[in-house]
Amino acid sequence: KNTMEYVSLEGLRNDGRRPNECRHTSCAFKNPISANSCSGSAEFTFGQTTAVAAVFGPHSSLSTSTIDSLSIERLKVTVEITSAAFGMDAIPKKRATNAATLMKSSKSSRKNKELAVKFEQILRCCIDAKRYPRSEVYVSAATINDDGSASAALFNSIVLALVDAGIPMLDVFVAVCATRLDGETLLDQNEVEERGRGVECFVVAETKERRKTDGLQKGNIGFNSKMNDDYGDDDVKRIVSYDISGGKLAPAAVDDLLRACAKGCDEVSRVVRKAMKKRLRKLASTTRNLA
Repeated sequence: KNTMEYVSLEGLRNDGRRPNECRHTSCAFKNPISANSCSGSAEFTFGQTTAVAAVFGPHSSLSTSTIDSLSIERLKVTVEITSAAFGMDAIPKKRATNAATLMKSSKSSRKNKELAVKFEQILRCCIDAKRYPRSEVYVSAATINDDGSASAALFNSIVLALVDAGIPMLDVFVAVCATRLDGETLLDQNEVEERGRGVECFVVAETKERRKTDGLQKGNIGFNSKMNDDYGDDDVKRIVSYDISGGKLAPAAVDDLLRACAKGCDEVSRVVRKAMKKRLRKLASTTRNLA
């Protein structure tokens, strides 16, 4: 019987957070491993969970045989996801065997392939793909350290890498995870909470920026005198995709999960937009210096 207490009587989780709080979130447009060979790269972190992504392309398809009917009119996105061996949960030394290692590696590989297919489908709704007919872009993402909510960290790193590569996005899209354990909705679950085998929810949302200055173009991430934190909070415009796995829930519990994820998307969106603006400032400064 599972006697683990995920939320204390004081309303705190094992890492000191409230149930509806995300871990410290950070992101950066910097990936030294592939910075010299890729079109764009980024890193995203939820607490101790770290994911990196690199984008190659877009470029014209080398062979017409590789172009499907959908890619004739729009950009084809191929995603590959891997997990660093040192970033996976360690198998206890007393139980470590070649068979156990292979089984764990196979399970991780299968999960990554399923996640890659899911991301490819979601990104079709996020990218302005019609600007690149008969073209394709390759995205490589990896989990450097998995301490829970790795799928959300991977997706966010991919979106940032696409922006860094100059791929036009329809808006700012972010992802968060949540889980339902012992009747509590826990936002941005860590590794200990994931082991609780609760019902998990993965949400991708399109966010908009709530501006205090009138007359500015909606969704514009450009350069102007008001480009700072004075814009206020973001809002979730719509949920693009959500996936609930691990069991069944009552409609009220599902609604609670989605509302928690929407709140998490607000917080992540602010961090992502701030990083994008910082990157744009740096690029603008570099362009002026070259001129």
